[in-house]
Amino acid sequence: MSDGITLACPFCETVVADALPEIGPGRCPGCDARYEGGEDSAPATVRAALAAYNADDLPAGEILDNLFRLSPDDDLAHRVAITSDRREDFYGWWLFVHEGPEGARGTLACLTRHRHAGSG
Repeated sequence: MSDGITLACPFCETVVADALPEIGPGRCPGCDARYEGGEDSAPATVRAALAAYNADDLPAGEILDNLFRLSPDDDLAHRVAITSDRREDFYGWWLFVHEGPEGARGTLACLTRHRHAGSG
């Protein structure tokens, strides 16, 4: 029975949904990262997450571009990540954010200034 949706946290690899018929936004039980999305595309997921975080005034395209440019050793790569779930047909995209003192909006705002620089 592989008819459900499975989603794992990109930070700690905890399975946050295991073969469920539907999933929605929530928090990872392993590391408390907040996740939003479930849309059919990465751009739509970023827009939906920004709205949920009351940050829809931030540039979704720039945030998405910089998310995909993060290197694994970048500090922001440990605070915000985009991933997809596994399901029978097409997959949904999810944005995970570790909320620091600046909140999710502040973390995402860092991606509007962040540029991948290769070496430091």
